[in-house]
Amino acid sequence: MQLLFIAIITFLLIGCSTTIPAVSEYRINAVTIPSTFTQTGCREDSLKIAQAFSSTFLMTHDMNYGQGPHKQYTFTQSQWAESPNRAISAEISEYIKSTKLFKNVQISKSRSKNGLLLETNIEDFMQYFSEDEKESFVQVRINLTLIDVKSSKVLATKTFESKMEVDSINSDAGVKHLNIALGNVLKNSGKWFSEVCK
Repeated sequence: MQLLFIAIITFLLIGCSTTIPAVSEYRINAVTIPSTFTQTGCREDSLKIAQAFSSTFLMTHDMNYGQGPHKQYTFTQSQWAESPNRAISAEISEYIKSTKLFKNVQISKSRSKNGLLLETNIEDFMQYFSEDEKESFVQVRINLTLIDVKSSKVLATKTFESKMEVDSINSDAGVKHLNIALGNVLKNSGKWFSEVCK
């Protein structure tokens, strides 16, 4: 009777245990070289960075990829540690602070009054594969709009894009190149801000 009981318990435990492969979590950490600009046109202005607008799939931890011109899938063994929407908003905030173009830079949840508001629209942030999965590239496209809070007037708007070939056909290489591409976008946005703040 004891042997039968042990056999049943063992069978149940074996039947209930499944092997679930580990999921790799990736961080968005833009590859940038800090830029300091000498323009003083915005030094008296406080800037608030609004939470970014984006497609809903960039608001989750799922890591998506495109294949060919129309298909989109989700990596099963990889995901973002933080949603791209939130992580990219934080990266933009930190980069703009480093430029020292503004009196101060506040995040969207700040209750402080600000003269300027930056709206961000993340239009693309994804890795793409060819139909035969032999080639891959990443694409980052972000639109920035600078608004005068008092008048609600758009002072300037521009879309920044960076597209890069990926040297390995996997999510690890994709994340590496997405971070580099995001760094390129941030660097170019800094040059744009310096022109706006002349």
